[in-house]
Amino acid sequence: SDDNSVLEDDPTITTVCQSPAIAIVKVGVLNDDNQNGCSDPGETIDYTFTVTNEGNVSLANIIVDDPFLGGNIPGPDSGDTDGDTELDVTEAWIYTATYTITQVDIDNGSVTNQATAEGTAPDGTVVDDLSDDDSVLEDDPTVTEVCQDASIALIKQGDFPPVPGGGCPTEGDFIEYQFTVVNTGNLTLTDITVTDPLPGIVISGGPIASLLPGETDSTTYTAVYTLTQADVDAGQVVNQAEAVGTTPSGGTVSDLSDDEVITEDDPTVVEFCQTPVIALIKTGTVNDTNGNGCADPKETITYSFELFNYGTVTLTNVTISDPLVNVVGGPITLAPLETDATSFTATYVITQADIDAGFVENQAIATADAPDGSQVSDLSDDDSEFEDDPTITGLCQGPQIALIKVGTPADENGNGCIDLGETIVYDFVVTNLGNVVLSNVIVTDPMVTVIGGPISIAAGESDTETFSAVYTVTQDDVNAGQVENQALVEGTAPDNTVVSDLSDDDSNFEDDSTISTLCQMPEMQVEKTGEWQDENMDEIPQVGETIVYNFTVTNTGTVTLYDITIIDLLPGIEITGGPIAVLLPGESDSDTFSATYTITEADIEAGQVINQALGTGVTDTGIEVTDDSDDPTNLDNIDNNGDGDPDDPTIVTLPNVGGAIFEIWNGVTPNMDGLNDFFWIEGIESFPNNNVKIYNRWGVLVWETEGYNETTNVFTGTSDGRATIREGEELPTGTYFYVLTFSGENPGESQYNGYLYINR
Repeated sequence: SDDNSVLEDDPTITTVCQSPAIAIVKVGVLNDDNQNGCSDPGETIDYTFTVTNEGNVSLANIIVDDPFLGGNIPGPDSGDTDGDTELDVTEAWIYTATYTITQVDIDNGSVTNQATAEGTAPDGTVVDDLSDDDSVLEDDPTVTEVCQDASIALIKQGDFPPVPGGGCPTEGDFIEYQFTVVNTGNLTLTDITVTDPLPGIVISGGPIASLLPGETDSTTYTAVYTLTQADVDAGQVVNQAEAVGTTPSGGTVSDLSDDEVITEDDPTVVEFCQTPVIALIKTGTVNDTNGNGCADPKETITYSFELFNYGTVTLTNVTISDPLVNVVGGPITLAPLETDATSFTATYVITQADIDAGFVENQAIATADAPDGSQVSDLSDDDSEFEDDPTITGLCQGPQIALIKVGTPADENGNGCIDLGETIVYDFVVTNLGNVVLSNVIVTDPMVTVIGGPISIAAGESDTETFSAVYTVTQDDVNAGQVENQALVEGTAPDNTVVSDLSDDDSNFEDDSTISTLCQMPEMQVEKTGEWQDENMDEIPQVGETIVYNFTVTNTGTVTLYDITIIDLLPGIEITGGPIAVLLPGESDSDTFSATYTITEADIEAGQVINQALGTGVTDTGIEVTDDSDDPTNLDNIDNNGDGDPDDPTIVTLPNVGGAIFEIWNGVTPNMDGLNDFFWIEGIESFPNNNVKIYNRWGVLVWETEGYNETTNVFTGTSDGRATIREGEELPTGTYFYVLTFSGENPGESQYNGYLYINR
């Protein structure tokens, strides 16, 4: 048969309509892993994807893509009933995936997302579908609601910084508060503020920009509150703060503070100790009614009372009682640190028995009520609010004491001076100038330890033997030029009055310091050495090359020198360093000062530079000390200032100027001190074609060389193995003979000879 012709045999093809279609439904289930009834970061949502073939043909290459979950979802997990990897019209393939919840999701309140399913029809057509949350006919995103539970907690704790000197807080002291804010919910809180209605409290810090769930902030907010006297009297401060935070949706949560736990709202109570203290001073004044200078029977003593509130709380019902007299005045109220010296008075009539005893002794007591109901009291003192001595009013007694202190140099070295380390022996003469015996007489001296005492001295008598001391002179004393000091004598009269006197050097009625004059020898020594710097290393001085000078300053005297400077009048010299702030006796300084001088044509023509520096310093007492510098390499030893130290100018010889210099030095001291360590033939470098032979006194050749110079090829007093002298052996001290010959250019003669002396 044919489909349309009797002449052909084509098969008959009947076209069947194909309508490929695919659908996906995505469902999310929240997993409350910790079973706390709400969502937490790290918990999960299980997603189920149901893919169905909504057309009339099978679909191949099924892909489920979810960008929110990382792209392609593997599977299916179930639904492929015939295992042919094609989604048949009758099949529903199931895919699964898991998503981990973040804090951002919880703050948003939900997780919203959407997947895509696609498949390929037999004719190559690709069909796809956006997922819906519950229907194959819609494309709504899958929204999984996330539980939100916003809450905040505040802990407020107060404490006192250490009170200076210890003790209880007083008005003006302050409490430091610390605030701990805790996010007790599962939402991020922002713009967190802390307020406190306590009048006068000053809160610092904040707002807290953000606080994650479970997060604690103990550093942002602090507060300071200054105590009032009412607080001190109450013994505590009670208050409560409030924290307010903003949720992601713009709402707010708040919490009243607790003192220690986040689940309660107890006010913060800062309790502190109270110190009720009262002190009383009672003083008596004799009223010499008849003006005879002494107390008589029936004359009176007027008593004055001074009250002190040295506690931290207000005292009320303050009264004074005295078994000797009737106290007039009071009761009064006394605030902390308040003093009252006018409210209470008393008068006592003197009896003959009082005069016979030489004094009237008595004591009062002050009492007061504290805010906590307790009572405080204090026995009076005669002159101090911190003691409880009875008030003793002396009658016609005049204790008086005097001290003379004399210093005698020991002069241990017998030079007639008081020097560093020598001693001064002090003797003390104590005289009782009053009319009563003095007991417990002691002599103290801040400079020395006084030996002797305590003693008693009758009226009008003196003690010359008991007290003495020895002092060793220090460098500070020598710097000052003297030792000056003063002692103190104290004695106790029968009425326990302590009398005292500062020592005098020769009189009972003066208080002059005892002065011992010390010998001072302020001296200094300056040494100056110079060295030409052959900058271009051609061994010929040129204008512009320099001489470097080094200075050593030594304190050769007995006193410390200060502000030491050096000047040098050589035109063009530049001194650097200094001044030396302090230089002790015997101390040297070789590092502070140096100088640089640029040589001139005149210097070259002269063949040398001669100059001298001046060192200047001052002593403690302002004495100026100077010294002209000395060149230690110059042995002329001129003493300009007559101080026994040489003051030779420093001479720096410029070599190879004014014609070649040639000189043979005939002394060798091979001790490596930098002076004459080898046989020096000055200028031989200019005549290199030379031969040097050294003979001992028996005519034995002990050393020979060609091309003798002034640096590397030199004779240092060691044999080079000639004749009977072993090579390398040090030649002994003694006289030797040299022969120097020139085979070419010479300094004037073709041969020189002479004696050479080696000194070890």
